[in-house]
Amino acid sequence: MQKKTVIIAGSSEGFGQALQVRFEAGGYQVVPISRSGKGHRHTDLTDPIATAALFESLDPAQPLAGVIHNAMQFHREPFLESSPEVFEQVWRSMTMTAVNVAQQAIPRLQAQGGGCLIFSGASGSRRAGPLFSAFSSAKFALRGLTQALSREHTADGIHVVHTVLDGLIWSEKTQQRFTRAKEASSMSPTDLAQAYWQLFHQAPGTWTHELDFRPMAAAL
Repeated sequence: MQKKTVIIAGSSEGFGQALQVRFEAGGYQVVPISRSGKGHRHTDLTDPIATAALFESLDPAQPLAGVIHNAMQFHREPFLESSPEVFEQVWRSMTMTAVNVAQQAIPRLQAQGGGCLIFSGASGSRRAGPLFSAFSSAKFALRGLTQALSREHTADGIHVVHTVLDGLIWSEKTQQRFTRAKEASSMSPTDLAQAYWQLFHQAPGTWTHELDFRPMAAAL
């Protein structure tokens, strides 16, 4: 059986690593992308030329099955202290990367009759709080982009999903960034990777286009 490729755009320790383990166990060739990090392909996905070069370098013997877009720049700052440059940087990190990746992935998926694109959102994709004007405005834009792509390319057999990760994903970085975070009230990277695997392999008659994830303790 021909091996296929899954790109994890914005891979990191924790969730990105769990996704790689799950999809490799399922028989895929996984290409983890980040700006830095051991074992990753280092690519600036805000750059359309660099993104195109990345896709051109993929092994043609292992066709693209889809992309999981996790690129994110966490930013928390009062609005009046946030410069236009910061807003643009945050937007480019989370939305422009999705544009560049989608423009390279979609023609390839069209040519082979379909595939899957999953874009990871956050609590800020639906509701914006104080100090999160830059972050939430970019995540709102990402959600709108995915809705448009879904409606435009479902007929091509391309399953476009936007996930709302409404809570913390347990990792070393989470513990450093949120010192009061507890594992019991955070999402497990392994469990979340399994849920993404299931989304990636849904039957066309029951495609999910948006799905919320949150830890049980947060829902009580």
